[in-house]
Amino acid sequence: MRSRYSAYTRSNSRYLLNSWHATTRPSSLDLNQTLQPDWLVLKVCRTEAGNASDSNGTVEFIARYRENGSTEVIHEISRFVKEGGHWFYLDGTLSQPTQNGLCPCGGGKKFKRCCGK
Repeated sequence: MRSRYSAYTRSNSRYLLNSWHATTRPSSLDLNQTLQPDWLVLKVCRTEAGNASDSNGTVEFIARYRENGSTEVIHEISRFVKEGGHWFYLDGTLSQPTQNGLCPCGGGKKFKRCCGK
């Protein structure tokens, strides 16, 4: 997950496509660096499986970015699968945390006082 986030921050579409599972991978990614947001931080909230002996895993994360002067948040639960000793991004489910709801990172604070800053 962290390597894919880094690839997004560097507009490295080749790495993103190569680390995307063939069954769900798009044919191309247009990561024109002049149009990309300013990525601020990645916070991994939770992981399930994904160890060396596992064949699949799940990562819940929050990524913050700035675009057009506004700070935005992506909250996703991503699924990964391991094939041939390599991990591939399979798909993800987006969720929009509410400002006054509990933060999905598990810190026990409201989202606006935790990862929503």
